[in-house]
Amino acid sequence: MLFLTILIFSLWIASALVDYGAFCYFWQLKEYRWDRFRDFLSTISGRKFLLSYSVCWRSIICLVVFFLLIANIKLLYLILMLMFAIDLARNAIKFNQRRLERPKITLKSTIIIISSLIVEVCLFVLLINSNFVFLLLACRWLILSSMVIIAKPPTKLIKIIYFKKAKNKLERQKNLLIIGITGSYGKTTVKDFLEQILTIKYRVIKTPANINTDIGIAKFILKTDFSKIDIFIVEMGAYKRGEIKTICKLVKPKIGILTAINEQHLSLFGSLKNIQLAKYELLDSLPADGLAITNSDNEYCRQYLQNVVSPVKTFGENRKFNPDCFVKEIVSDNRGINFIVEIKDNFSPLTKAGGGIFLKKLKISAPIIGRHNSLNIAPTILAGLFLNIKDEDIIKQCAKLKLPPKTLQIYNYGESLIIDDSYNANPQGFLTALKILDEYQDDWNKIVITRGMLELGKKSQYWHEKIGQAIAQVANELIIISPDSVEPLKKGVKNNKNISVKVEFNPNKLLAIFQQFKNNKYLILIENRLPQLKIPILVSCIYVYF
Repeated sequence: MLFLTILIFSLWIASALVDYGAFCYFWQLKEYRWDRFRDFLSTISGRKFLLSYSVCWRSIICLVVFFLLIANIKLLYLILMLMFAIDLARNAIKFNQRRLERPKITLKSTIIIISSLIVEVCLFVLLINSNFVFLLLACRWLILSSMVIIAKPPTKLIKIIYFKKAKNKLERQKNLLIIGITGSYGKTTVKDFLEQILTIKYRVIKTPANINTDIGIAKFILKTDFSKIDIFIVEMGAYKRGEIKTICKLVKPKIGILTAINEQHLSLFGSLKNIQLAKYELLDSLPADGLAITNSDNEYCRQYLQNVVSPVKTFGENRKFNPDCFVKEIVSDNRGINFIVEIKDNFSPLTKAGGGIFLKKLKISAPIIGRHNSLNIAPTILAGLFLNIKDEDIIKQCAKLKLPPKTLQIYNYGESLIIDDSYNANPQGFLTALKILDEYQDDWNKIVITRGMLELGKKSQYWHEKIGQAIAQVANELIIISPDSVEPLKKGVKNNKNISVKVEFNPNKLLAIFQQFKNNKYLILIENRLPQLKIPILVSCIYVYF
């Protein structure tokens, strides 16, 4: 009996570790935030998660066994052995297929998983000789979720400590100028471009990729030596009002760039108005001797500029809105972009009447694809001029610009070309990438691989249908890799006979399809972030070959 108990306990440990790792993975994926997790549960993928074996069906089985099982220890042990054997087989198959969900190892994820295990160990030891142990197995998801909730107060306290230390550290950097960048899209690209332009005169550091939350920025500040840095560029992201304001209180930016505003994360903000007010928190925080830079083409960026305390400079390609940096004569192909900017008022502060004449023209050439990138370069030119960088140096730096990783990067893959835009996650970026796909000659067999776009709320159906229509106009094949976007994308494509639509969620089958591209002339657009859970093999395949 002792041997049997030890065996069951060992199988239980293996089962519990896998379950808690998977549950923590999903919570970590949504940054342990209930608002983001709730939005996930409203999707097809989220409902599939709720109906999965480890969350739903095993729990139902356990509840049935609990109510029907006669108090027979041998029978109890036998059923436990059977259930753990099923868990072991399922997990072995998932491991072999590289589909085992596991979180990134951090202090928080480790504490949550270990705490959940400790709770279950204690309860398991107490309940092992009764059928109440089956209730324990049915409650794993609740146990880990409870640990996530319990971890919130100490996490908040740790945040306060991090913030205070990071703020004090920045306040000691008397000569450090801080630039904040926010917007619904384009933040990372503008951040990278700005760094590349400013480095000709200044020592510059920026927040790394994917670091744009309050705690992420605070941690970065604490581990960074600013003693030899002139300018700190901070990308600011948010999922609700007040979060950008918190970051601004921490870093106190002097220059703020608002790239654009759209429905990205609409399901979390609740309304476009809330998104607008959240993004404006950056501009509203700027000092009177600072500079606000924003997109005059975007109506949501224009609306409250009269309330901003600092001087304001705008950029755009629609002269109707009187931009300070007017972008015109844009020529784009698969080798780069060329355009002209007209700069108003020799960079004196914009008057309330918006008057002034154009005093200078800069001819810009950049070795990056995408017509839209002219509007990502424009705000960096305005910031550069404000910081006294010479015209010729701006032109020189633009000629060497590089796009961020996974942002319209082009790679050779055998006979094929891959346009990797997997960092993108918004409708405007998707449409832009499709325009680039369309610029290539028709002798390419053009394929779009996408999971669709997340957190668009009530606008999700509209945007996916619109994207589907655009894909049908430029591509020969669409491969959809997430159940959430299948119906609206197909509805957008409709019955267009010029494009075939495939739906493939299986990573091994997707990899097999992908490997066929290597020996033929395909142009493959990978659009929106590829979920590591669904297709890790495909992701590794792509980057191994490059």
